[in-house]
Amino acid sequence: MAAGVDDYRRKCWDGALHAFGTARIFEQRASRLKRKTDVLTWVGLVVPLLTGALVGTFGTNKLWGAAITAAAVIAAAQLAISLWSIIKRWPEELAYSAGSLTANDSLANRYRALAEDPPPLPTLRAQFEKLEIEDAARRDRDNEKGVTAKEQRMGMRAALRKHRRACSACQEVPTTMEPSDCGVCGQF
Repeated sequence: MAAGVDDYRRKCWDGALHAFGTARIFEQRASRLKRKTDVLTWVGLVVPLLTGALVGTFGTNKLWGAAITAAAVIAAAQLAISLWSIIKRWPEELAYSAGSLTANDSLANRYRALAEDPPPLPTLRAQFEKLEIEDAARRDRDNEKGVTAKEQRMGMRAALRKHRRACSACQEVPTTMEPSDCGVCGQF
């Protein structure tokens, strides 16, 4: 049996829901990585600048020797964390997460637009199929980034809340991002 306009509208709403949830996952990752890299950059600059300014202003003496030792310890810790950030690819992961957020928000908006105001069936079918191919490619790339079950539940809750839909497991429509005990839209 051929799918009608209502079938495509339902599929579009489902696509919008899932793309929105994925966007929230990568938005959270990008936010967390940005905070980490900002702190790392700030410490990496402020410690040597402050040490240099103090030594340049007051010269070296026994009191400043302790301050310079403390700065050296902080700098060593910062260096170790910087190395860790390079190994864990924080800058690349931040860039990917920001790009995925944008791409998934775009997919969600285009799915929603098709669902809200569908064109005639042949055009709707063609636009949906094109969008579905783009969405599948995006999901494949996103799945390579190791999205955890906890992140999936958070994304699902955000999407259900945004679209005012009931969870398939607990049958509740989330009104907050406070996690519940549900295994589908909570426990994050």
